Amino acid sequence: MASKHVSSIAAAVGLCIALLGCSGQTASPSPASTAWPTLAPSPSPSPSVNCTAALVLSQVHQLLAGQDFEAHYLTTGDKFTLSIWLVDPQIDPATPLSGMAAADHQALERGLSISYQVVNEIPCTQRVFDQVNPMIVDGRFQHWYKDFLPVSAFVGLRDPTTDDIIAAVKATGTALEEPRATVPPAAQTPATSSCGWSEARAAIHAYFGAEANTAAYLIIGARLLEQGNPTPNLPDDVGVEVQWPVRDTAEAADPLVLERLGHVAEALACLWPAIDSLEAFVVDPAGRTLVYAVVPGSIIRARLIPLPPDRVRLYHLTSSAQP
Repeated sequence: MASKHVSSIAAAVGLCIALLGCSGQTASPSPASTAWPTLAPSPSPSPSVNCTAALVLSQVHQLLAGQDFEAHYLTTGDKFTLSIWLVDPQIDPATPLSGMAAADHQALERGLSISYQVVNEIPCTQRVFDQVNPMIVDGRFQHWYKDFLPVSAFVGLRDPTTDDIIAAVKATGTALEEPRATVPPAAQTPATSSCGWSEARAAIHAYFGAEANTAAYLIIGARLLEQGNPTPNLPDDVGVEVQWPVRDTAEAADPLVLERLGHVAEALACLWPAIDSLEAFVVDPAGRTLVYAVVPGSIIRARLIPLPPDRVRLYHLTSSAQP
């Protein structure tokens, strides 16, 4: 079994934050900011409210109801993270070169706005989470913007503009990630007998059941392969990311994780565009990450079920790698 035990948080970061669009924070130019934000008291939950990650997640689902999104929470490195994958229908999936600047700004604005909205309208977010991880895709699930933004940057802002939020994030010492850098490729005709993401996603969620803090989402062109696949630098890699919770560490044993991954792989075998990588997080009831897994798309496309253990990478996080 290709299973490795990660004993330090540094190693855990390098191996495991790939699931969330995780090339890591890079020092990249940010759009020019305008005036600094006006500070105002943020709404606070009643003292009688027991702020939990599960409560915040349920309120995120209420807040974003009617939109195409996935939300979940987990530890990435030493940060407790609220991740939100969101389809922005206002971004043209066939954006030409002349429209890239506007589309990039739209994606950045959307990611910052959603993050601010969650922190501002769900006050328990401030008590529970360290950071928000927005992931913005278009209607063909192509990557446009993903980031890790400290919750503290949004606290106290009142009706901020995008520039206000950028300034507040920069003030925390966090460098914003750059939005999409390349023009989206032309749409391709689906292969015969293939399935779309909506069908594959529905099958995965049907398998996971109604349990909270599960997630399944598709991101095309985020170069996730660079994080854990031997075929890096594909400009439009097709990456699927999933998460499910377990009740105890016994349920995170390699055979059980492989079995669940096999069911997910079955749902993805017909996917078009064809999958390049499947990444998974297994978390405990509190959202602490226990296992990070990488399944090459080649064995999923070949329908090698059960999954060959020597082809799947499983990384177990020890308790010392948790905050």
